[in-house]
Amino acid sequence: MLCSFLLIMNTFLPKLVVAQDKELSARAKKNDSSGDGLLQKDEAKYEIKAKFDAIDCDKNSGLDGAEIKGFLDGKGCGKQVSGANIYHEKNYPTGLGPFPAIISLHASGGFSGTKALVENFRSETWVKSGYAWYAPNFFGKHGITNKTRMDTFSVYREDIEKELGAIVETMKNDPRIDGKNIYAIGFSNGGFWTSFLAGKGIVTAAASHYGVWRACKGADCGNNYPVNYFSSKSSPLLALHGYHDSTQKIEYFDAAWHKIERTPKIEKHIYNNAGHVWDCFPSFPKLKEVCSNKFDGPNREVTNDALKRTLEFFKKHAK
Repeated sequence: MLCSFLLIMNTFLPKLVVAQDKELSARAKKNDSSGDGLLQKDEAKYEIKAKFDAIDCDKNSGLDGAEIKGFLDGKGCGKQVSGANIYHEKNYPTGLGPFPAIISLHASGGFSGTKALVENFRSETWVKSGYAWYAPNFFGKHGITNKTRMDTFSVYREDIEKELGAIVETMKNDPRIDGKNIYAIGFSNGGFWTSFLAGKGIVTAAASHYGVWRACKGADCGNNYPVNYFSSKSSPLLALHGYHDSTQKIEYFDAAWHKIERTPKIEKHIYNNAGHVWDCFPSFPKLKEVCSNKFDGPNREVTNDALKRTLEFFKKHAK
């Protein structure tokens, strides 16, 4: 019986200890000027600051209590679990909040590429609209590239589900965020993941902009996600798609939507004059040719309307 008891305790106690250890020490909390429960590089001091990148085991640009303690105890990072926070950036409107928040999910061009090219992904779009902005890099930890992007939906799908769920939990614990009103927006590949977050009821509501609705290639495609995420318990989802999308073709969208159209509180809108990545308005002028040559061309009218529809949808479902 003692062996059985110890086995049970060893199964459950580590989870409790990890949760407690992640809390910053009293001393570290004094330096946490943002109040988000993590030490950023500009908040760290002395040796912690000098070795910040090595201590940041989960590469989320912030140090929690467990990472700091591991460094001070000489234990290092150890093995990182799939649910640990992945690298993410964040930004807030002026003031203390709490603010409604958006988790912005990148396309297959990766975090940096999407940030450089896609206007409605970037923080300034959302901060100006009154939202705190979180944007995780869900490719980096797994070494996913544009060439291996389909692995996102198969090989690493369950890991990324856990990692995005962990980011949303981090947002809920951020004192500058209204935890009842956390929304998601995703672009292309990221649209697949907004379907996950809405489908599983993890966020208040979500929007998929030219999202992935067919997550494999070939006539024998057997991947039933993101459709399988949806149920009667799903959060509201707004799906915006271009009729001339050459990447996620309209027939892919129609086939998936037919399977979920009876899901409560989901809406769609098809832009007859738009294709893939309609909001490709780069932050650097030299990248304008990428938008015209690689995708279906930017469309200012659709870009503005897509943001307007999304904001109105979120407001309608606010709590």
